[in-house]
Amino acid sequence: MPSDIQKRLQRFFNARHIAVVGASAKNGWFANVLANAAWIRADGRFYPVNPGADEVCGVKAYRTIAALPAGVIDFAAILVKEEQVPDVLRQLRERRIENVLLFSSGYGETGEAGREKQRVIEAFCRREGMLLMGPNCLGYMNFPARVSMFLGRAVEGALQVGHIGVVGQSGATTEVLVTKLLKRRLGISLYATTGNEALLTVEDCLEYLVHDPETKVIAAFCEGFRNIPKLEAVARAAARRQVPILMIKVGRSAKAVRAARSHTGALAGNDAVLDGIFRQWGILRVDTLEELVEAANLFVHCPLPRGTGLGVCTLSGGLCGVYADLCAKYGIELPALGPETLAGLRAVLPDFAQPDNPLDLTGGGFQRGVDRVIELLLNDETLAVLAPLTVPPKGPDDAFAELINASFLTHLATSVKPLIPIMFREAGDFARSYYQEHGIAAIEDPGLGFQAMAHLINYARFAREFQKR
Repeated sequence: MPSDIQKRLQRFFNARHIAVVGASAKNGWFANVLANAAWIRADGRFYPVNPGADEVCGVKAYRTIAALPAGVIDFAAILVKEEQVPDVLRQLRERRIENVLLFSSGYGETGEAGREKQRVIEAFCRREGMLLMGPNCLGYMNFPARVSMFLGRAVEGALQVGHIGVVGQSGATTEVLVTKLLKRRLGISLYATTGNEALLTVEDCLEYLVHDPETKVIAAFCEGFRNIPKLEAVARAAARRQVPILMIKVGRSAKAVRAARSHTGALAGNDAVLDGIFRQWGILRVDTLEELVEAANLFVHCPLPRGTGLGVCTLSGGLCGVYADLCAKYGIELPALGPETLAGLRAVLPDFAQPDNPLDLTGGGFQRGVDRVIELLLNDETLAVLAPLTVPPKGPDDAFAELINASFLTHLATSVKPLIPIMFREAGDFARSYYQEHGIAAIEDPGLGFQAMAHLINYARFAREFQKR
């Protein structure tokens, strides 16, 4: 059952009338807010508050918080210096504005004096029933709802609404992550940064995303946790709903722990204990942004496999060896093909071909019915996942690519087994758009791709076992 804060976050992440206290044309922050809102095609309104201006960046401004329209504002962002923040919070509370985003830094990440300032604003917000995101964060973007209250300007790529929820304690790092997702044509549901977490935590945002109907996969970057029991409860809810949580959790090294404390003041926690919690509740820990993106690509496109066996098909005996080694590295099972499958393959492939798993079609095999090969592999009960060959098309008239790709495209929508094609050559922009338009989780980098397949297979195994608990 969602908690009260999760219900409140539904309003928090759907703000339509946003006051920006401290908005100015001098420092560029409010310009960033407007640019992000325009990029996401937001349909809400901003109400800049500046004691010395009647307009900011072309938007009508208000001299004081008291001058804001009564009963209209449902959200406020604070851009003033930290010594002014307590008074601003009091004024917002007097206007019954309870959802607040604090961009300012100079709090828990700076040492004991900053932590005391943070405790003061935390105590005030808790006492007055205000929901605060930050301080020291960049804000959020709600892609499906077209709502943005985001300060950064490092997200790049074409706007893509989708089903990957992104949450992180580091604004800049998650900007890189979101950019990588968008450049892979992977769509976002909610993107939220939590910063120092005086009140609203990454655990709260994870809970929101687990219950968000737009989110199918969660990508998280965490430096530490405030509430381990809540993290476990959220992970259990995610397991019940089969919403995979892919997480980079820094802190394996002593230097990473120190960096987390100096950045957001996070409680990094005991890494071995956290690893055990992750394994117990199915949180998939990854080490790099690239690994996270590749795994998210598979989870958002593929059904969960019903077994553990992988079947691989390519055009090169050398690549068969490469792929077999990668499977061994990541603990992926490559079962022997069944006798009916072997007999069918011998009837289709050239006489000199040696059917095995991984399967080498040989240089002449692709001319003799790749579609039949794919059917045989899909029908093999020992295989739960199939990684066929794909040729990235160079353009709309690429006959060779069309010949190869048609062999699995016809099965993509109906197969209960994940189909995860491996690219045989480099992909350009046309090919990436082609795969996105067809909903294909194609692998460009085999090293990352097989690692991601291991995550998919392992999570599916966890999900099956969890259902038996």
